[in-house]
Amino acid sequence: MNPVSGTDEPNPLKLPDIFAALEAEGIRADLAFTKPDESPAVIAQRVVEEGYYDMVIVGGGDGTVSEVAKGLLHAPIPLGILPIGTYNNIARTLNLPMDIFQACQVLGRGQIKSIDVGKANDEHFFLEAAGVGLDATLFPLGEEIKGGRWGRMLQAFRLAMGYQPQSLKIELDRPIAQARTHPLPSPRFLRRKIASRNEFQTKALLVVIANTPYYGAAFMVAPNAIVDDGLLTVTIYRQFSKWELVRHFWSISRGQYNYNPKIETYQVASVRLSSNAKLPVHTDGHQIGEVPVTLKVLKQALKVVLPDVDTPTYQSQDDANPPIVLPVESEKEVDD
Repeated sequence: MNPVSGTDEPNPLKLPDIFAALEAEGIRADLAFTKPDESPAVIAQRVVEEGYYDMVIVGGGDGTVSEVAKGLLHAPIPLGILPIGTYNNIARTLNLPMDIFQACQVLGRGQIKSIDVGKANDEHFFLEAAGVGLDATLFPLGEEIKGGRWGRMLQAFRLAMGYQPQSLKIELDRPIAQARTHPLPSPRFLRRKIASRNEFQTKALLVVIANTPYYGAAFMVAPNAIVDDGLLTVTIYRQFSKWELVRHFWSISRGQYNYNPKIETYQVASVRLSSNAKLPVHTDGHQIGEVPVTLKVLKQALKVVLPDVDTPTYQSQDDANPPIVLPVESEKEVDD
């Protein structure tokens, strides 16, 4: 558990309710708090090596969930999620309930499935998205603002207004016509030579490479992204004015996504971005350096506990006679 995730009461104060809800599902948990000097991924790896536990449950926001997930890649035991962060993009993607009691019911009654994970330069993993350009420039300031340093807002605004579209070379792992999903290739486009190529040059304010529909402050950047299809969604924001971009992100932060003709999307298993400019790159909001960067998907690399579609509607804590449902065994694989 991350003791400082979220925006309401300190997470340790939630522990009695969490443990009671887990015990009601027949789950006995040992607790470890995240620490500044120890990666949550290391804790998760240690759990796997011990071979004693059936599941690793993470209580926290997207940052904590992503870090714990890194320690469980290709592991035999699944990740369970208690969404107690600010935005909970990963939980939202997996259709997990935000109510802690109901989330604990999922852990006891859910099904185990495998989802994809992104990887940048064979080194940096991400669950949500990677980005090149303006968002990678602003993310560090955004984290400071989220942490209460409101004075950074003016700096972020000035930085955004001064940022100019940058030239990028984008290399896909398949022909452009096969990868392009928006706008859909027209017959005229398919007759052009570029349709059979797998690389092109573009100018863009930012490029987002998404594994899930949401990232950042609950921005729905890739509504058609599927977390277990073995593909990443490349979204290119070209020919946007600054105010158009602000309006677009304001809209998608409120769950309203309208396709814009200035947005191009491609679905690929891997993509490489390069530029003559020194453009920053982030994965899940953490700057990892500059382009060139190669991003690829690790198909179904992480086991997670999801709601079981065959389970009756989850009961509220006030129900006197909740249904008796046997929990899914931790080693069980459930078909799509």
